[in-house]
Amino acid sequence: MQIPKPQPVKSIENLRDRVERLFNASVKNINNQDQLSFDLPSISKHELKLSYPSKNIAEFLNFVTAAMPSGDVYLFGGIIRDLALLGRKGFNSDIDLVVEGSWSHFVSYLGSLNAYKNKFGGYRLIIGEWPVDIWNAEETWAIKQGLVKYKGIASLTDTTVLNWDAILMNWRTRSFIYRKNYFEDLKLRMLDIVLEDNPNPLGMVIRVFRHLCLKDARKISVSAIKYLAKSAKMYSYDEIKNSEISSYSNSVIEAPVYRFFKQIDASENQNIQNQFSIASSIIKRELGLR
Repeated sequence: MQIPKPQPVKSIENLRDRVERLFNASVKNINNQDQLSFDLPSISKHELKLSYPSKNIAEFLNFVTAAMPSGDVYLFGGIIRDLALLGRKGFNSDIDLVVEGSWSHFVSYLGSLNAYKNKFGGYRLIIGEWPVDIWNAEETWAIKQGLVKYKGIASLTDTTVLNWDAILMNWRTRSFIYRKNYFEDLKLRMLDIVLEDNPNPLGMVIRVFRHLCLKDARKISVSAIKYLAKSAKMYSYDEIKNSEISSYSNSVIEAPVYRFFKQIDASENQNIQNQFSIASSIIKRELGLR
C-alpha cells in the first residue's frame, strides 16, 4: 500500500486551492434562471427546464447552494482534514456536508435524488464517484445528544473527535471556519482530542491509532494520550485490528503501539508524562531496543 506523505497546507489560500482542484471547480456556474428555489416546490421543474447536477460534485454543490433561498452548505471534517494534511492523494473517503437553514426543503430535494436516511439521521447519496453524507447542522449527533450547545455553524468545530477535523468550508463563499490554532496544529502535526463521545467509538479509536501508525502525527497531546490509554484498555488488539481490516481493507495499527498505550494508567491521579516515559521504556525492552 502506497502511503501519501503528510503535506500540511501553508495557508488558507493553499487549502482552498486543494479543494477546488479536487472537485474540478472549472465546472461552469449554473445559470440562476434555471434554478428552482427550495421554497417553490409547486412549480413544475419541467416548465422551468431545470438544469440538474451532473455526476460532478462541484456542479451538485453549485446547484444546491444557488437553489437555497436562505442558509448555506458546508464541507465538513474528514475531507478538509485529508486535503489540508495530505493533499489530493490522501483523500479517499466519503464527503460530509452540513446544511444550515432551509433543511425541510433540502430534504424534499434529496428525496427526488433517491437519497436514503442513514442510521445517524443524515442522508446518503452518490454523486458520480463520491459517496456523500448530508446533515442538518442543528441535528448532528453531538448537538442532538446535548454534548455541545448549538450557537451557530461554528459550534460544529466543538463536535469532532480530532482537532484536525474541526474545520468547515462554506461552499458559497469559499470561506473557512475552524478552531483556534487549527493551522498551527497542522503545521506541527499535533494530534489532540476535541470530543471523546462519538456514535462509533471503536471506529474513532481506530482512526486515531492509524494517524499515529501512519506517522501523520509528530506530537500528541496529553488528552490524546489519555484517550488512547483508556481505549486500549477498553478494546483488545484483535478487536481493533479486525475492525480496522473490515473498514479499511488493510491494517497499519502496530501491536507495539497498542501495547505502549495499554501500559499507561490514565487515572487522574497519575502523572501522564511519567507514565509515558515508563511505557516507552517497557516497550523498548520488549523490542530489544535501548
